[in-house]
Amino acid sequence: MSITMDERTAHRLRRYALAERRPVSQVVEMAIEKLLEQKAPVSHQLVTSSGSFRGTFSREETYEER
Repeated sequence: MSITMDERTAHRLRRYALAERRPVSQVVEMAIEKLLEQKAPVSHQLVTSSGSFRGTFSREETYEER
């Protein structure tokens, strides 16, 4: 993966990683995990909607344009 960030942020990141004795990539991964925990928590619930199927299913219909 490649990322682009402003030079000031990159410098702070490298200094922090050095102080923590961790690779920069590990610090970035930890920061992203923390952000995702706060902003987009993992949900183990399935998102569903009500609906029903009335009719028949045809593979020809599904793969017709291939």
